[in-house]
Amino acid sequence: MDRADPATAPSVTARSRLTRRLADIVCLPSSQVSPQERWVVADVLEEIMRHAAPDLRVRIARRLAEQAEAPPGLLRRLALDTYEVAEPILQSARALTDFDLMEIAAKGEGRHRLAIARREHVSEVVSAALVSAGDTSEIQTLLANPGARLASQTVDRLAQMAGSELALAHLLIKRAELRPAQAMTLFWECGHAERRALLERFAVGRTILQDAAEDVFPLAASETPRDELIGRALSYIERRQRNRAAADQSPYGSLDGAIEEAARTGLAPELIDEMARLANIQRSLLDRMLADFGGEPLAVLTKATGLSRGHLMALLQAAGRGDPAPEQARYVFDTLSVDKAQTVLRYWNWSLTRPAA
Repeated sequence: MDRADPATAPSVTARSRLTRRLADIVCLPSSQVSPQERWVVADVLEEIMRHAAPDLRVRIARRLAEQAEAPPGLLRRLALDTYEVAEPILQSARALTDFDLMEIAAKGEGRHRLAIARREHVSEVVSAALVSAGDTSEIQTLLANPGARLASQTVDRLAQMAGSELALAHLLIKRAELRPAQAMTLFWECGHAERRALLERFAVGRTILQDAAEDVFPLAASETPRDELIGRALSYIERRQRNRAAADQSPYGSLDGAIEEAARTGLAPELIDEMARLANIQRSLLDRMLADFGGEPLAVLTKATGLSRGHLMALLQAAGRGDPAPEQARYVFDTLSVDKAQTVLRYWNWSLTRPAA
């Protein structure tokens, strides 16, 4: 049998040979090595890894990344190493705990966090740690990962961030964790395309609520004193949007008349007050609708209150909303049902009347 020429054979050092042997041992299944033996070997291997050459650390990292029983301390050290060493462990090592990943997210570089964001499974607490770092590209990678889970508090924070980062808004809208209340808050900070997507997904009917509460309305009306909490809930559920009592006392006779007056004379503060009362919404909400850059909120208002397309155009004119707002507003008005528009309007108004948590 031919032997390799010693002059051309790759050099083998004691360090590289011992390192490979120790790695062989820590990668053995639990049937062949006890936990205590694995830990002892791992301690020696970890000490060598502190001073090993980068190429040797990369080789060991690749081996350990696939081992379910790899020593956690050694994995953490390699995961916080340079990115070239850490990458295989960050992307696939199953033995890393959430606490390990959170520590790496806090101490590592951006590339370390990106690798974590791409993992097949990312828990809620690890996602929160990645979002806390605040890097848009890392968060986009996380949101695009179907294996990542987001806690409600994390979605709240993302909804705030998405107001100034449309790329985040586009991805957040697609996430299953996004709830209607969060979506309706995000709506105000989005562009036209994102608003359309939010309405298509979250503007739903309230029939199931209305059927469930049908016999609660007369019961609540008969109770003395009135239950304010139930009153707020029923105001969200009920089918009627306009304030009939306010219409009986209004000099304009109805919300229709008030909008027609606004188109003729402008939006005086007293007239805006009256319109808010007639529409049964908070004055602050109507102010926000009138000041909004797009016409979609006013389209929701007019559709929810049963007004005509002509009244929408009159209100847009009074508010000084020009192109392209009318096109976007007409689309929302034409595609939303009255009940779905009321759902959106009630969410907006409800957010202003709910007590602070």
